[in-house]
Amino acid sequence: MWLVLGDPADRAAVWAYEGLRKRGLAPLELLTPDALIRSARQEHRVGPDGASFRIRLADGRPLESGDIRGVLNRIVRAPVRPPVLATRADSDYAADELNALMLSWLLCVAPVTVNRPSPVGFCGAWRSAAEWAVLAARAGLPVPAVALSSRTGAAPQDRPATHSVVVFKEQVFGGERLPDARCLPNVVPACVRLARLAGTQLLGVGLRHDGKSVSFAGATPVPDLRIGGGALVDGLHRHFAGVPVTAG
Repeated sequence: MWLVLGDPADRAAVWAYEGLRKRGLAPLELLTPDALIRSARQEHRVGPDGASFRIRLADGRPLESGDIRGVLNRIVRAPVRPPVLATRADSDYAADELNALMLSWLLCVAPVTVNRPSPVGFCGAWRSAAEWAVLAARAGLPVPAVALSSRTGAAPQDRPATHSVVVFKEQVFGGERLPDARCLPNVVPACVRLARLAGTQLLGVGLRHDGKSVSFAGATPVPDLRIGGGALVDGLHRHFAGVPVTAG
């Protein structure tokens, strides 16, 4: 089976799920972090040969890590809610435990996951604006100066992106929307290099066009997939349909 994992308000995850289902990817499930954490039964095993899980969802459906052939992972956070009447220390402890459990589950299926979890992000590494700027410059994208301050409330205003593209498996989707096609031969390969440097298979890259040139304006491991249109869903479908079946 295949999974699309996303937060309840993630419309792009729903869009991708519907597109993959229409293309015949089945059985395909759309699950939220709440559905995983608040399942009827959970069994998670960690041993010298690796880790695995068995979950019985609230509606009775079984979910086993060994049956999962591919995952589109867009989970940003675990569904942590402070326990009633708990102290701050107990709430923090519960949150840490839930985050650790969610991360361990995702690591069980990391080999077949688009946007594998990392120690600093459930669906890939989350980076500060300065960290993204350094990687973007190394990738060859024009990067404006980034102002940093240690004073509270003194952070500079972000330069909003005017256009965005999505990089998936060395391809850039949505670049045709850039107003100046002359920039594409330079920008497109640089976006691919940025995704490679970031170690993120599916990456959204924000770009700013000021009428004269294009510069880097941010990146995210949870892009709006709708930017890539049907071509991106086709690419995701080819990827998942081509994942070899392994014996569980």
